[in-house]
Amino acid sequence: MNNLGIISLTAFTGQVSRLNGSFKALLCGTLFFLNGCHAPGIGPKFSTDNVHVPSNNGTLIVRPLQGDPLLGQIQKTHAGLTFTPQFPFLAGQTYEAVFIGADGRQSAAVHTFPIEAKAPELLEVFPSGDTVPANHLKFYLHFSERMAQGNIFRHFRLIDLATGKPIEEPFRETELWSEDGKRLTLWLHPGRQKTGVNLNVDLGPVLEPRQRYALEIAPDWESEAGMALAQAERKVFTAEPVDHTQPEPRHWTVSAPQAGSRRPLILTFEAPLDWALLHTMLTVLDARDEGVRGTLKVTRHETQWRFVPDRPWSAGIHRVRIGWELEDLAGNNLLRLFEVNLEQPQAPAFAGPRYLEFRTR
Repeated sequence: MNNLGIISLTAFTGQVSRLNGSFKALLCGTLFFLNGCHAPGIGPKFSTDNVHVPSNNGTLIVRPLQGDPLLGQIQKTHAGLTFTPQFPFLAGQTYEAVFIGADGRQSAAVHTFPIEAKAPELLEVFPSGDTVPANHLKFYLHFSERMAQGNIFRHFRLIDLATGKPIEEPFRETELWSEDGKRLTLWLHPGRQKTGVNLNVDLGPVLEPRQRYALEIAPDWESEAGMALAQAERKVFTAEPVDHTQPEPRHWTVSAPQAGSRRPLILTFEAPLDWALLHTMLTVLDARDEGVRGTLKVTRHETQWRFVPDRPWSAGIHRVRIGWELEDLAGNNLLRLFEVNLEQPQAPAFAGPRYLEFRTR
């Protein structure tokens, strides 16, 4: 049999495998008779990590369906031939094995290795609250598994709940992933959120104050392992008036812990701040200005930052160093507003960190 015959046999076998009962048996018998093949009982069989045929007198070929033969080793024993691939079989991939006996007759088997992985879930969305300023910039989406990357924006819609219609071109279509592939930073398009920019003028802002919206994620988005989301996801929120004020650490509330304890240091903000930056822009320093090791947690819809030291607090003055890049939900940071009129001269701003002192007693 030539290669075309093998491919035809494989395709037909795949169709037959979906039939039932005596009709399936009849077709299978006819198939092997027409192709001059061995009976199915002595054809190739797939296992988790190899393919075996109960005959040691012939040639065994294993390949992806209609693809090139795989590299691997053939072991010949009295029990037959066993093919072990150089690289493991892939979950979700369909393979075919063809055995050509010494008499020229052939038999084939087709097998798809099941995907043994969990369906991914959307664990958290930040901001976690149900309100954002109308000039809000980004969402952080946390998944339980590594998600498939590339052309992901077809899985997203931003719905205006007043009309039930999707917003036109709401996202900045640049994929920004964490190193583990489980956290996506999803930007609303800055060119529409910044007043006076071309897209803002042509299409208008993405969000309007006092309107309700739903961020929707389609359930057909798959993980890297090929499993689709367990369910469609939806985050509903309301847009509040735009925010054109900078975060101001002097207005934060500092709850200092007791010396000798491991009670948390608590910072409470006037408004929600950027979830990811709250994990990188704040550092606790001891009286010698050395970093204090500990665990932080962002709570109360990103309006509170809690830090628990690994060791009990020492007595005395401590400081929190705050990077100027810390932003609120509208992208305003400690150095400047997100919307800056570059045509108007401004006084130079201090681009270094800010500090908050607290005393443990």
